[in-house]
Amino acid sequence: MSARIDHESRRLEIASRAMKLFSQVGYDNVSLIMIASSAGVARTVLYRYFRSKREVLDAAILAATRQIMGECKKELAGRGKVADRLGMVCFHVADVLFEKKEFLAAIFDFVLSMVRAGEDMGGRIHRFTGGIKAVFRELLTEGVVKGEFKPDVDPERAAEGFYSVLESCVLRIVLGTESNSANIKVRFSDMIGAISDR
Repeated sequence: MSARIDHESRRLEIASRAMKLFSQVGYDNVSLIMIASSAGVARTVLYRYFRSKREVLDAAILAATRQIMGECKKELAGRGKVADRLGMVCFHVADVLFEKKEFLAAIFDFVLSMVRAGEDMGGRIHRFTGGIKAVFRELLTEGVVKGEFKPDVDPERAAEGFYSVLESCVLRIVLGTESNSANIKVRFSDMIGAISDR
């Protein structure tokens, strides 16, 4: 009798190994053969889980996004001051971005190459990042309702502002102009302070 294979775990393991490859040599320089080899599977096995290198990249991005969203959802469901919970979400995201900065650079490189080729990447980016913007919006709405944030704060526009800072941080991390997450955390703290009703 053969052992049962947990297909979702195997798929995540392959995506995780691929993430390391993409981080080390960039998306364009990684082949499916390299991915299969790093995951310790035959190429035919790899094709059971993924049809293309791009699908592997999507799975790797999704795994990283889930790591971020797990903590964000915990803060969303938490108790305590909304401003503190919003700060925890922002700080967690900043820390994960720095932890995965090489992978972030590989994603950035891939997105730029697709844009140069004429592909609209807006929908794909939203697919992976829309959740964090929704968390910002929900926490900002809760803060306004509870009177922690100024009553004239528009949660939709404020969430867009927080998201824009996040995009700016991604660019700074990829370009190497931010050496750690401390400055990013200060930016987020300043934004939370500016909307807080003290």
